[in-house]
Amino acid sequence: MKLLLSILFISLTILLSNCTKSDEGITHINCDGIITDTLGTGDTARIYMANAFTPNNDGLNDTIKPYTKNILSISFTVYDGYNNVVFSTNQIGKGWPGMPDAISGTLFFYKIQAVTSSNHNIGKCGAFSQLLCIPAQTVPLVFEDQITPGGVTLATTDSLPACP
Repeated sequence: MKLLLSILFISLTILLSNCTKSDEGITHINCDGIITDTLGTGDTARIYMANAFTPNNDGLNDTIKPYTKNILSISFTVYDGYNNVVFSTNQIGKGWPGMPDAISGTLFFYKIQAVTSSNHNIGKCGAFSQLLCIPAQTVPLVFEDQITPGGVTLATTDSLPACP
């Protein structure tokens, strides 16, 4: 089981590093052409996204959603491993509660496209895990309660059992 979880998180690392390069390996969503930063334009808009969430109804990290700064409009889409859309919204701040029948560690993919308050296009794509237990970490996990307007802060306060 530990080997399977290690392989899963190594795959996550590879997918996150290759998300925007559809011609360099397999990606689950097409992220070509997404502008990921507005540096140099004077635009202060940002999009932050966790790479894990814990839909266990404890009030912490129960949904996955983009956290935004200075965004006027957004399109947030979640895909399963077969490129099927499992969630989509144009509502800023709306999150996805996960798939009730997914096993811990299931990997999902997202694509975010937005328009900033300065009328620039910006986006983000990547992957995240739905967790019911905390695996032996091979990549750093970032949860919603770690995201602040300035980026990522201290470790999460969410408590889950360790995976067997």
